[in-house]
Amino acid sequence: MRTRRHSISCIALLLAFPLLSPSKGCAQNSPLLFEKEILPLLEQRCVKCHAGSEPAAKLDVRTRAGLVKGGLSGPALVLGSADKSLFYQRIKAGQMPPGGPPLPAAGIEKIRTWIERGAPGGEPLTNARDGNARDGSARDGKHWAFQPPKRPPVPRVPAGVKIRTPIDAFLAAELARKNLSFSPEADRVTVLRRAYIDLIGLPPTPQDVDRFLADDSPNSFDKEIDRLLASSRYGERWARHWLDVAGYADSEGGEAADVLRPNAWRYRDYVIRAFNSDKPYDVFVREQMAGDELSEYWKYEKLPAQKIEQVEATGYLRMAADGSQHSFTRQLNVDYLWQALFDTQQIVASSLLGLTMQCARCHDHKYEPVSHQDYYKMQAVFAGGWRPDGPVLAAERRAIVLATPAEREFAGKVNGVQEPVVKALKELLKARSDQYRAKHPKGREASAGELRKMFPEYSQLADSLERQIKEEEARKIELPQIRAFYDVDANPPPVHVLRRGDHASPRGEEVKAGVPAVLDDPSHPFQLPEPGSGAKSSGRRLAFAEWLMRPGHPLTARVMVNRIWAHHFGAGIVPTLDNFGRSGDEPSNPMLLDWLATEFVRQGWSIKAMHRMMMTSAAYRQSSGVRPDGVSADPANKLLWRMNPRRVEAEVLRDSILAVAGALDLTMFGEPVKSEKKPSGEIVPEHDGQPGRRSIYLVVRRSAPQTLLNVLGAPVMEINCTRRATYNGASQALAMMNGEFVSAQAEQFARRVLGAEPSEAAANRLSIDQAFRLAFARRPSPRETDLLLTFVERQARHYDSMGAEDRRRRAFSDLCQTLLSGNEFLYVD
Repeated sequence: MRTRRHSISCIALLLAFPLLSPSKGCAQNSPLLFEKEILPLLEQRCVKCHAGSEPAAKLDVRTRAGLVKGGLSGPALVLGSADKSLFYQRIKAGQMPPGGPPLPAAGIEKIRTWIERGAPGGEPLTNARDGNARDGSARDGKHWAFQPPKRPPVPRVPAGVKIRTPIDAFLAAELARKNLSFSPEADRVTVLRRAYIDLIGLPPTPQDVDRFLADDSPNSFDKEIDRLLASSRYGERWARHWLDVAGYADSEGGEAADVLRPNAWRYRDYVIRAFNSDKPYDVFVREQMAGDELSEYWKYEKLPAQKIEQVEATGYLRMAADGSQHSFTRQLNVDYLWQALFDTQQIVASSLLGLTMQCARCHDHKYEPVSHQDYYKMQAVFAGGWRPDGPVLAAERRAIVLATPAEREFAGKVNGVQEPVVKALKELLKARSDQYRAKHPKGREASAGELRKMFPEYSQLADSLERQIKEEEARKIELPQIRAFYDVDANPPPVHVLRRGDHASPRGEEVKAGVPAVLDDPSHPFQLPEPGSGAKSSGRRLAFAEWLMRPGHPLTARVMVNRIWAHHFGAGIVPTLDNFGRSGDEPSNPMLLDWLATEFVRQGWSIKAMHRMMMTSAAYRQSSGVRPDGVSADPANKLLWRMNPRRVEAEVLRDSILAVAGALDLTMFGEPVKSEKKPSGEIVPEHDGQPGRRSIYLVVRRSAPQTLLNVLGAPVMEINCTRRATYNGASQALAMMNGEFVSAQAEQFARRVLGAEPSEAAANRLSIDQAFRLAFARRPSPRETDLLLTFVERQARHYDSMGAEDRRRRAFSDLCQTLLSGNEFLYVD
């Protein structure tokens, strides 16, 4: 192993090169190319030290541009003259690398010939895709994910294989190579429940099951898929998936405050409506990236509904935690805004591009062809809205007000009178609190509750003042606002590379807004728009959105169809949903992935069309039974020889419990359901014992996640969640067995299924049958009925002190809670 001294000596030799000018007569078309012939030699000897974000002595030997640029002492090569290039002289003399084996004579001769021919490469020295002369992306870009998807032909499959959609042909062809085939089709009720959970996140009702089983037409299942896709519940289910990757939260974050965002729910409602209307994915992305620029909201005195929707969509770029507040110091707010900008860029890269770009914040990406400069070029796209270096505008003050000038003027007059009154009352309450704290043994540490307990007169005074404050605040006019992302003006500030990603350090070079070089198309490179005279926005984000949604983009369509696939089949064709790069997993079926990506575009970017294609396939209808041949040939089931059983997500489980109990409130949209903290410390929705709304409408607070959902696997939204972790733990079992919510809903469930004749065995059989149908979408077997009848009889003995009707109700409550805790309810088979 070479010592650090040897490495430094090598650096010194490499960098002591005279400044020389390149030859004009380069043989650019020579077959001896840098990427194929020279770089492999250098990788064996030099790249260990002379590469990365801070290459030794600033010489990067991985690229032709790096060698020509040189390091601290200037260029390293003289194109067309090996003898004048100290780089070649040192290699020929055996002085490079010091302490290591010299290059073989054939390698040295190859380097000489290459330099004499003008040091040709596969890309020009100044890469058209990157104004910073980084040409390594040409070589790195050979990775499959950085190539545009090409539509493959649908494979031919062996005779006798049941093919319902082209998807089956791609899967069957791969299975055949392993001497495998699809598993038998699952029974109709199992497939129906699978579809209901996948598309609307609720189990089918007994009426749904009866209707489906009564329809014996060949396309009965296809009709059910269309019925589910037309349901309003579909948007609520699939919006949750997107809100995860967007990092949705109803609070701002921050180290302590984590104040609520009063208008974040508008973005949540936009996403629900977008899925329900099957808004084309390209439009969906454009509106989230640049809805303000698309709508040109500044032109309207009163925004039309469509323009409001486009502006609401930009809430996507405001989902990152943003702890800035107008009462904080400027420096603290600057720190919060920079972190929000970094997190926003990570959300965009992971949700839309499937790339781990955050690694390039501090240095060139260690594994992907994304440079330090690439990171800040992309950051510059958002510089018109995020301006941590400019006048600081705290989070709550960055919004678009939905009001006419006249309405604003009137509100200003009213609030101008009310605000001083409210302020004076609050100051008076604080002053009185301070007076009583001075009398309390705990002094300043005394809480308001402790003051009220010790000083009854303070409690009465505080109640009176708080009531007056509430009355005066109610007289203020609150104009509706949209928590939007928008450019402050058409001239964003310059963006510089941050050394080690630290905004407090001296800035590096200035970069222009752009895209990662490896993803750009040299024939149609990304171009910045030129804002015209009087422009209100830079147009950068709209240009970026158009670049994202061009049909041949290497990643956009692939990433989304892979995400849809993962939610239907339990794993993505690329298992690493947020990482399609070289450090991610390889696709299990590359041809299928590309066929789906191109089909997505051909279908007008319709997400519902992708659902139909996937869910009507033979692969989707398979049973989940384990087969010895499949386990032997493909133990991870990457080729899909059977359906993957999946545990339902936290929100689906809570919503399903409410649904079978008959306590689900299907009210849509609007402000989130507030939460409260119980004496036990649990965070629960307000009025938790009453009928509950779907989980997507519960408030999402970063510092206080809903306890039940959190225990069952819902993420705590720190940045975003690109793929939920599935785990089984004791706390989950305890929540289902002992949790107050589950117990209360089990009792409601029991009331729903109990017959009118409390003491008759026939009524018990009917109740058990109804409970099974509601929970599991099927009837119990005779053996299951007998076992549960015995359970009810024995369980009722534990409640001998109660009357007959109460005993039966309590026994059935326990039975219903057992069903809700069963694997058949917790899993999709």
